[in-house]
Amino acid sequence: MIDSLLWIMCFILFAGLTVLLLDRRRLRSGNRVEAEITGIYDEYTDAAIHVFFDVSERKKMERALKESMERYRRLVELSPAAIAVFKDKGLIYLNPSCMKLFGASRMEEMIGSHPRSWLLEDDPDLIAACRDEILQHGFITAKELRIKRLNGGIIDIVANAIYDDQSDTVEIVFEDITERKKVEQALMESERLNRQIIEISPVAMLLHQDYRFTYANPHALLLLGAASSDEIVGHRIGEITHPDSHELVMEYVEDVYEQQGTSQLGWHRMIRRDGKVIDVEAVTAPIPFMGAKTAVTIVRDITERKKQEDDRRYAEDLVRESEDRYFRLQMSLDQFSSDSFGMIKEEDLNCRFVREVRQVIGTDLVSFIEVDHHTNVTVTHGGPEIADSILETIFELGPHQLPICELIDTLDGHFVKIGEIRGISCILCIGEPSPFLVIQATRVWLETIARYVSVLYDNFRVIGDLNRELEQIASQQRTPVWLLRLIFQLSEKERKNLAQDLHDAALQDQIVWYRKLDQLMTAPELPENLHRELEKIKQGLLDVMYQIRITCNELRPPMLRELGLERSLEGLFELTQLRSDYAIRFECSGLNHPMNDDLLIGLYRIVQEMLANASKHSGATQVVIKLFGSQDRLCLNYADNGVGMNVEDTERVFSNMGVYGIKERVRSLNGEVRLVSSPDQGLSISISIPA
Repeated sequence: MIDSLLWIMCFILFAGLTVLLLDRRRLRSGNRVEAEITGIYDEYTDAAIHVFFDVSERKKMERALKESMERYRRLVELSPAAIAVFKDKGLIYLNPSCMKLFGASRMEEMIGSHPRSWLLEDDPDLIAACRDEILQHGFITAKELRIKRLNGGIIDIVANAIYDDQSDTVEIVFEDITERKKVEQALMESERLNRQIIEISPVAMLLHQDYRFTYANPHALLLLGAASSDEIVGHRIGEITHPDSHELVMEYVEDVYEQQGTSQLGWHRMIRRDGKVIDVEAVTAPIPFMGAKTAVTIVRDITERKKQEDDRRYAEDLVRESEDRYFRLQMSLDQFSSDSFGMIKEEDLNCRFVREVRQVIGTDLVSFIEVDHHTNVTVTHGGPEIADSILETIFELGPHQLPICELIDTLDGHFVKIGEIRGISCILCIGEPSPFLVIQATRVWLETIARYVSVLYDNFRVIGDLNRELEQIASQQRTPVWLLRLIFQLSEKERKNLAQDLHDAALQDQIVWYRKLDQLMTAPELPENLHRELEKIKQGLLDVMYQIRITCNELRPPMLRELGLERSLEGLFELTQLRSDYAIRFECSGLNHPMNDDLLIGLYRIVQEMLANASKHSGATQVVIKLFGSQDRLCLNYADNGVGMNVEDTERVFSNMGVYGIKERVRSLNGEVRLVSSPDQGLSISISIPA
């Protein structure tokens, strides 16, 4: 026993010496060493035995471990992930991110809390399942949960847990997925909405991949005449494409697959499931996220629109053809009217009419016939033969009862009555059915040119009546009322033009020269004798200007329509008083009748003539003029106290004293005039005119 103890002591002593030797060598090399020293007191020797252990490596490992733990702690503290440590029945640690997750400002607010306190749904089965899972596997797989924050808010999280058997703790990592859940929910809503939009879209949509259909919305199924998507999905694009469009469609789709660009809007033809061919507009766009060769094609049925466009083009062609036809017909009317200008013979007009119809209708079987009261038919122009059905229809309807200028169709042709001259019916006949007369525009042209000829017939008749009336007038030496009215209207027009010319030319020139003269007379160096002569010229110019104004007023009564007859006559009387030696007394009453321009100017001119006669011949000192209206007539009475006349000498009175003009003016107004006078007894004139 003692020997063993001695050996141990020797070993320890030897080891201590070795440590010291090593330490001495290390000290000699300048390196520092960490050591543990153990001292043993020996009571027998009264000495201490020191045992040195080199612990440098261990200390390094401890420091490294401490630094590692510090880094781990800092990583946990600074980690953006929410980390908590659970032990026994509550949380014992939360990093700052976890406190922020729960809305805690201090760790003590969450220390000791159990998941039941912050899980939104207290599900004992869920907690028990998590406990069993961590005891069995040492961890808990990620689970989506909803938790309540300290401020009452609710968030969605994903939680992972790891069991540490050395510390008997559970480390829990939380991830806030609230925003992600919102985005996912919004995405799901968007997808649901997009799918709903596609499903209810009135546009046909076909999804295809690698030239095969993978989806067709209901409108696409309706467009293609398919009862279900099984009839479309899985089939190739070429199966529904018409052979005329197959090559172009496949080229478009291939470009979309390869170039990943949207195709241009194109017109194609497709074959429905029932074999019917339809016209469509289609555009194809790629969908890269669904695969390399995936695209959607939007199709619109334009069969009806295509038909409408074809109909429109056909209608435009018809309109264009109609416009050309209208132009030719219009040119025909213009040429015919131009050629008819100045014609005064019916024979020339009928010949030109037949020639024009032949040119436009394109047939030589055009005839002009006359039918008298005894139904005798005479062909005056054109072909000599008339179809029996045309004559039968004319006699059946009655030549004199036929409507004027209305085209009538028969089995063998057409005819139109132009009019009647001296009891003879004039009819144009076309001896064969003409396709041109089926067209409404041509029928209107023929009826229009026939109406034009009919009007010319009426003009010929009026001209003939006028010639006969003129011959009768010439034999009776009496001017008709209408001619008198026309002469007076022309006279008033010439008076108006003359007054306008005097006012715009002569009077304006006089005013210019008057102003120049007045300006010249203001010169200070002008001699006195020359100034007096120029003053005389200036006064002479004023007199001429005044006379021109008076003449203009006499030629054209100013504001007769605007002021009315009474006011205009008062102005005339005031002007006359300035130049005459007699007094004028004017009385007016009952002028409530509407008056046209002819009546207004006629009465005004009659009064002018009366005043002129009084100034030139009567030698009167007083003139009385009365104008009044009765129920249906206007009355104008004139009386003066002049020299009078012998009214029995009518020829001399009317020719020498201007009364003839009054008489003719009254007659042009369908009125009556009566003169009462004798020598030295004055003159009285009474005029009555229908209102």
